[in-house]
Amino acid sequence: MTSTDGPVAESEDPAPRPTRRRFSPEYKLRMVAEYDAAPAGEKGAILRR
Repeated sequence: MTSTDGPVAESEDPAPRPTRRRFSPEYKLRMVAEYDAAPAGEKGAILRR
């Protein structure tokens, strides 16, 4: 036996899931190279982009 405390709207569709970003291998290599070349104070800014 199951009980619910309120009405259940099964006919409503949930919001569609957003598509995930896809990064090419070239982009990833470029970002790693840029990170490695950056001075210590700028590495965090690169990661936040």
